[in-house]
Amino acid sequence: MEDFEHLAGWDLLVESRQYRSNTAGLNLRNVSDFAFLDLISLFILQNEYETASVSKNYADKTIGYRNFLRPRLAGTDLYTSLNILANPDSIFSKKIHQNPEADALLRTKLKVHTPTVKRYLDLLADGNLRSEDASVLLLRLEKQLNITDSKLKSIRRLAQEWSSINDMQKELVVQRMLQYYRKFAKRSEMAVFLEDLGKSKGYKLNAPIDADLANLGYGQPADKKGVLATIAPAAALVAGYKLGYHMFGPKNKH
Repeated sequence: MEDFEHLAGWDLLVESRQYRSNTAGLNLRNVSDFAFLDLISLFILQNEYETASVSKNYADKTIGYRNFLRPRLAGTDLYTSLNILANPDSIFSKKIHQNPEADALLRTKLKVHTPTVKRYLDLLADGNLRSEDASVLLLRLEKQLNITDSKLKSIRRLAQEWSSINDMQKELVVQRMLQYYRKFAKRSEMAVFLEDLGKSKGYKLNAPIDADLANLGYGQPADKKGVLATIAPAAALVAGYKLGYHMFGPKNKH
């Protein structure tokens, strides 16, 4: 089953929610941005009590094969993204050639260093990714993935300090991330978990955002609570937990 290019309807067998039926409109730039946003999301989820186990299980599932060179039917969204980025000859890579010239140019700029990705995911799988480590590793990954979108860079700068930023900044980070997921990856696994987290915290996830994240509250008083007045019950996470359990089941290292 490792070599399944010949299978009819192979995309129906892929467990990844994001890529199962959404390859026709994707290009390599989208995939690189997806991978970066998913990596950031995992750090946010790790730093919230309600979703820490989701982050651990997802990272463990993604890193279970120890490299990203082979297409895997059971891979997560993030694994599939990393496979496309790491292996231009992968069947998944061949399915997304919507902008061949731009993709070919981006391929020359991608410098995905597998040990860096594995280090990041291993720390998440152990539930032990500290802010200072995340800051270093995410900056390296930003460069390796050739992230050029200023909004994604601003998301990274705030998210890596998740435990110390205020509630307004957290709300706006989650909103901006969900806006990106909804625009480019409507079926993203990570978006489900992130949205459930936002609901459990009482974030106004449908509120419009016009300002760039570069201006999201830097220099504001540290104790400012922003618009977060109450905390919604953790029941809002049930749907995400059910999805996570269905996908991952008990933790199982490969």
